Amino acid sequence: MNANPLNAKLTKLLSSSLDDPKLRTSLAALSEFYSVNAVHSRHNLRGDIERRGTEVNYEFLRELEKVNLQFLDLEAEMNEMNSLCQEMQDRLDMANDKTVTLLEQTDALREQSKICLVRQTIMEAFLDRFTLSESEITILCSTAMEVTPAFFDALEHLENIHADCNALLITEHQRAGLEIMDSMRTYRSISYDKLFRWMQSECSTMSRPDGMMEVREVTKKAMQALKQDDQFFRSILEELVHVRRNAILRAFIDALTRGGPGGTPRPIELHAHDPLRYIGDMLAWLHQTVANEREFLESLLGTERRSRDRGQAQVKLPKASPLRLVESNVSDVEIINSLLDKNLEGTSRPLKSRVEQVLVSQGNAIITFKISNLIKFYSSTIERAVGSDASLSKTLYEISESSMQVFFDAIGRQSADLLRRPDTPGADLGPPPAMKETVSQLKEIMASFDTSFVQIDEGNQDFAPILSAVIDPLFQMCEIGAANLSAFNRAIYMINCLYYVQSALVYPFAKQKVEELEKQIQQYVEVVVDEQHIVLLKQSGIAPLIQAMETKDGTTPLSSVPNMEATSVSTVLSRLDHFLGSVNLDLNSWLSKIVSSRLAKTISTQNVKMFVDAYRQLCDAIEDPKNKYEFPATILVRTADEVEMLLVED
Repeated sequence: MNANPLNAKLTKLLSSSLDDPKLRTSLAALSEFYSVNAVHSRHNLRGDIERRGTEVNYEFLRELEKVNLQFLDLEAEMNEMNSLCQEMQDRLDMANDKTVTLLEQTDALREQSKICLVRQTIMEAFLDRFTLSESEITILCSTAMEVTPAFFDALEHLENIHADCNALLITEHQRAGLEIMDSMRTYRSISYDKLFRWMQSECSTMSRPDGMMEVREVTKKAMQALKQDDQFFRSILEELVHVRRNAILRAFIDALTRGGPGGTPRPIELHAHDPLRYIGDMLAWLHQTVANEREFLESLLGTERRSRDRGQAQVKLPKASPLRLVESNVSDVEIINSLLDKNLEGTSRPLKSRVEQVLVSQGNAIITFKISNLIKFYSSTIERAVGSDASLSKTLYEISESSMQVFFDAIGRQSADLLRRPDTPGADLGPPPAMKETVSQLKEIMASFDTSFVQIDEGNQDFAPILSAVIDPLFQMCEIGAANLSAFNRAIYMINCLYYVQSALVYPFAKQKVEELEKQIQQYVEVVVDEQHIVLLKQSGIAPLIQAMETKDGTTPLSSVPNMEATSVSTVLSRLDHFLGSVNLDLNSWLSKIVSSRLAKTISTQNVKMFVDAYRQLCDAIEDPKNKYEFPATILVRTADEVEMLLVED
């Protein structure tokens, strides 16, 4: 260990760090008063530092004394402030003690004010809900004021008040409810009386015949409002029916006799010489009027337009006045249909009388049928619009039945003439002239029916009696005329007549009759085939052979039957080739009078088949050992298959 003090001191100095913050601070403070680095100064450094510290402390004490004096001043001021605050608190306590009663009274009054405000609000709401304002009373009751939209607002308020009073009757406010209801009942009676009288004057303006006048919104509202009073509503409907019925009847008569404004369109009766157009124009006018009147009534009663097929076509109305309808609480659709019935009722009599006059003077069956078809079409169309129980619907149904009866009467007269003077068949056995004329008439009738918009199912049902009325007498005439013909010629004649009529029935609604005629044709075809088969058997020479084969008893051999010996049979069959060479020519000659090549071919085919079957049976009998023919192959010139082949090839 080195004990040299200098060395130790140097070591300490060298090991100390000049970056020490305390050292740097100390040196910075020393530099403020230690300016000369002299020996004397270094020896007195400690004393200078201590003296410097003493001076700093004295300076701090002087400054601290100033702060102490300021704190003393602050303390005095705070004491004074505390005294003032205490004084103010004492005064506030005293004031609170004096005003506590006033505050309690103020709170009580404030609460009472709130209660009064709530009561005022309730009272105002009550008065607004259960009383009418002066202006509303004036609008509802004053006859000097017109009916305007404001009238209906006030009336709705009145009705709401009247309804709300029912709620009061089940509370402790029954007396108030009764008094309010009494006053509202008075106002209601006056307002509805005013509305009814106003609506009466409105009805008097609804006399335009076309029914297409514009209905004002206020009028619609008036009708809706009057529905709430059955008596007034019934009276208004009666007034409306009276006005509209007269207007429509007057318009119909004018359309018949005077025409439209300025003569356009021309009067319908100018076409009275043309029955079809005359009746068609009348029915078209009524159809258009029904549509216009329905649109007018729907607009007036404020109902939505409904589909004719879905709604009105299904309506079956009772025969009742609008009064009955209102009492029954039925729908607007039924009310409208009843009003339509009443409004159009007046047109039934003039329409029926004019149509009947035309039918009485009409002798042409075709024109009569077209008229009947036309009436039926409009009858079904108008019936869907107004209902089947409406007066106009019933009238149209009656004249439709009358026209159809006139048609059947005309057909009956023609049929009677045909049966009194039946045509005799010609040499060609074709349809007689009377049949051709009648079928031509039937074609025109069917063409008219086909364009009449009648449903197919209905057509099949409705047209069947017409076909029977026209066709059945024709065939009776043909049977009477062909009474003197042979069965063969009569059958061919009837086939030609039946086929001629059947060919004319080309419409779907005649399908059932076509099938009936086809069955009758087949019956006569069987007659022709049977008759011709007998002739063919005779011409071929095998008729006696077939007869002997069919009539012999079961125990006797066929070869033992007289004229059925092998030589006799061989002789007959040897002439078969000559017959087979000419048989088809004979068939064609016989069947040439049949107008239908299809039927002629069918008859020919059946005849060949029947002849081949008969010959095959004969061959089988000859080849059968039981019949004791020796060498059957030498007897049979042709086999059945060969005969069939020759006949088919030819």
